[in-house]
Amino acid sequence: MLASLFDICTPRKDVLGGIAESDFAADLAQVLRGSAPREYQDPALFFANTHPTRGLRNLLSNVCLRLKGSSDQTSAIFRLDTNFGGGKTHALIAMAHVAKLGATPPPKSLI
Repeated sequence: MLASLFDICTPRKDVLGGIAESDFAADLAQVLRGSAPREYQDPALFFANTHPTRGLRNLLSNVCLRLKGSSDQTSAIFRLDTNFGGGKTHALIAMAHVAKLGATPPPKSLI
């Protein structure tokens, strides 16, 4: 029998305290308007809670190349093709934060 998640690691206090489904309802429009919950609105907090998958790191790297004008480095069109709940909105929020940060170095978790 496999060990449960709680047998292998200790979740953070906010996880142990209970998470509402609405915590997972990311809304790109709210982030762009500045009305999103703090976990999505604050870039430092958003990236602190974001696991930097290879796909997300590659996507952000390619977007940054395009934003700085390196058209020969990558395509101008990115296809975000994932299953429902696969992170498309999360990736779009990450791109919005990176675009707003400009010359600010990316979070260390994404390097």
